[in-house]
Amino acid sequence: MATKKAKFAHLFASNYPVPAKMKMFNRYLLPFKAVYKNCCTFLLFALATSQGSAQGLQFNSNDSLMSKRTSYVVFADNVPTFHNHLTISFDLSLWDNDHLGYVFNITDTRNNSYSLTYIYNHNGSPALNFNIDSKSNKIEIPLNLAQLKKRKWMPVKVDIGLADNTVTFLMNGKLYRAKDFGFEDKITPQITFGKNPHYSDVPKMAIKNLIISDADDRYFFPLAEWKGNAVHNDEGETFGYVDHPAWLINESYSWTPKFSKSFFEVAGLNFDAAKQQLFVFKRDSLLTYNLPDERIEVKPFQNRLPMALLLGKSVINTRLNKCYVYEVQPPDTSHGIAALDLATLRWEEIGKGFIKDQHHHHNAFFDKDQQNIYLFGGYGSFSYHKDFFRYKEEADKWETVAFKGDAISPRFFSGSSQADERNELYIFGGYGNQSGNQIVGGTHYYDLYWVSLTTRTIKKCWEIKPDEEPYVSANNLILSKDKKYFYALCYPHEKPKTSLRLYKFSIKDGSYEIVSGAIPVTSERIESDFNLFYDARQEQFICTAQEFTSPTKSSVRVFTLVAPPVSQAAYLASHQPATPGFSQYIKYLVIVLLIAAAAVWYLVRKRRLKALENGDENELPEDIYNTKKAAEKKPNAVYTLGDFAVFDKTGRDISYMFSPKIKQLFILVLLNSRGGHGVVSKKISATLWPDKEVTKTKNIRGVTINHLRNIIADIDGIELSFVNDTYCFVLQEGFFCDYFAVADAITQLKQHQLTPDELLATQLDLFSRGALLPDIQEPWLDETKVGFEEALLQIIVPEIRRIYDSGERKKALDLCRVVMAIDPFNDTALKFKLKALRRIKGVDVARRAYDEFVADYARSLGGEYPIHFDKICK
Repeated sequence: MATKKAKFAHLFASNYPVPAKMKMFNRYLLPFKAVYKNCCTFLLFALATSQGSAQGLQFNSNDSLMSKRTSYVVFADNVPTFHNHLTISFDLSLWDNDHLGYVFNITDTRNNSYSLTYIYNHNGSPALNFNIDSKSNKIEIPLNLAQLKKRKWMPVKVDIGLADNTVTFLMNGKLYRAKDFGFEDKITPQITFGKNPHYSDVPKMAIKNLIISDADDRYFFPLAEWKGNAVHNDEGETFGYVDHPAWLINESYSWTPKFSKSFFEVAGLNFDAAKQQLFVFKRDSLLTYNLPDERIEVKPFQNRLPMALLLGKSVINTRLNKCYVYEVQPPDTSHGIAALDLATLRWEEIGKGFIKDQHHHHNAFFDKDQQNIYLFGGYGSFSYHKDFFRYKEEADKWETVAFKGDAISPRFFSGSSQADERNELYIFGGYGNQSGNQIVGGTHYYDLYWVSLTTRTIKKCWEIKPDEEPYVSANNLILSKDKKYFYALCYPHEKPKTSLRLYKFSIKDGSYEIVSGAIPVTSERIESDFNLFYDARQEQFICTAQEFTSPTKSSVRVFTLVAPPVSQAAYLASHQPATPGFSQYIKYLVIVLLIAAAAVWYLVRKRRLKALENGDENELPEDIYNTKKAAEKKPNAVYTLGDFAVFDKTGRDISYMFSPKIKQLFILVLLNSRGGHGVVSKKISATLWPDKEVTKTKNIRGVTINHLRNIIADIDGIELSFVNDTYCFVLQEGFFCDYFAVADAITQLKQHQLTPDELLATQLDLFSRGALLPDIQEPWLDETKVGFEEALLQIIVPEIRRIYDSGERKKALDLCRVVMAIDPFNDTALKFKLKALRRIKGVDVARRAYDEFVADYARSLGGEYPIHFDKICK
């Protein structure tokens, strides 16, 4: 793909002086130039964004059989030729401390071979080496041991100077350069990463964001595929292939099973973040699972656990390096709480304190100083609980703690974060009711509360109503680094065979998206327990599923998900890389705008210069510039005629926030809300996802609707309601839609409340923007478009002659353009357009417009236009 900036930059370089008589020309020229500049900027931003979202390709290494090692050929067919320079850049991840291997190999048409290799020297000095194969080592690049981690990305850039016979690497902020390679001034390279025709050694590595370029051409491969052997560029075109790939996007969407173990006694578990160990404790021993090296160990305790386990709940005290195990309702009177020293594996008896009722699926957390253990909520004795308890070690009892502010309804199955450095945490969702009495039934809560343990204050942040299957949260919430989001492991708890998925929620407003695939689990018994942890050092989420089949028999399964997780929408889009997804559509739109703006500018400039050379100031056709007045950009306004545009309550243009699917959803509901009817959810699914079964669109529909809610939150006068399975916009005074305004004016005209002249005076600026939603070509919109456009044409077309005859030729010309935007081959509009152009700009301009029309007519309708120019202009 040739670089767009290079191809068009010369169009704006001019050595021509700008005479005074070109001022009018510049009035129209500069907007096109601005459009071009903005397109370039946005295109570069879109490309940078797409690069950042790539997941990458992992290679099967020397640990695999030779026949199973990964080989990636960048150009499978039609290998391009590069001139003067060949630049290769990519992100590289290495985590091999055992092997030598080949990162990439380059072979030219003369069978010269060059390779970048990796070797881990056991003296602690890993390095990359660039070699002339079978001849000499030319460049050595030392690496730091800290860089050798999976998904620790190192930018690599190599410039092969064909003309000056040099190779330069840029890595870790340093340049490494060598010369005398014997290059010619051009190369047609076969580039292979990993196993290649010459060598089969492959290190443990992954790559992403591969760019191959020279001064004229640029090929970008995000390596964001999720399956298959074909490799596509950023525009969805297939260029290369890979044998035995491991696409990294799957590790960020699909949970990876890591460990499973069955237990025939009650066992508890927790995660030691400092050691990156998950551990399971029984009465006599501790089983640890080390995440970095996936090592399992079983160690006996120094002394036996001094309490019987019923649920085996626990909290980690990182300050003391201890795990506190407790039972709200101990099965015997020995002890209710004990602490395990994680360094010595010795148990300490803490106390016998207990709470009157059982609290299944409560939340537990330490305060910020890790002095006090708190519990909240839970279920037991046919009741949902809402109290906060704090364990007082000196008194050996759980005491209730009163909080001020907003009240949290009794519930269980809520999720909670850990107290941060400000002694604050969040509690999300759950199942219960206001009374706490199970007899009156329960409801699912989807609300978030901020809790301060210092001031003992509770504040409700928000409450949402998801349009999908009811769900609850697993025990722990994980906050993002910027504390703008939290992650929750959610599942329908009332199903014995259910599934866990990771959700990402906005702390600001509750908007959310699903960011993982499903983990099938069994939740037959109330003792079954699911937890979410986070390993910050390896940047991965950890899910533990403890499934009970009897009060003492359970199995523990462990899964991991690499962060940042991939949204369900992004993952589904990656399934078909050859078909542009949302980001691809944006990029294509920008490229089209870029080319169109440059082409129009170039055409205008060329014609104008030619006209100036001939001394004819009137040669420039007015059709080149659409001089109609732009519609007023009101706050809280939606424009659907011509270019789709939306402005929030401050007048800010937020059109960019509407992806193609969100735009379609918005329009579908908006058009059906005018009469207050709305759209039932099944019709939304059938209309927007016609290739899917309605029952399978629930999640994606819910996500899309939530995104739409978030977008319109900053527009006054419009609110999305959901009543009786029907979505409808509640529209109030202050909200403006150009289609509604014009349609209402047409209705008033039909009812003789307006004259045609009054309609044109008040609505011309609106409907002259263009046809109704020209960029949405969907069958469900056809009837609305046809009805509106026919009604509008019935008013405009008869008015054209009257306005032209009255001497308002410029206004007549504007109306002709409106008509031809809707009906490109309307005879009346063509006739008066040519007559107006002839009077305003002269016969040559009118003749050129006629010739262009005839050519379009022949291309579109396959025949010759029957009316001659001289006849139509009479």
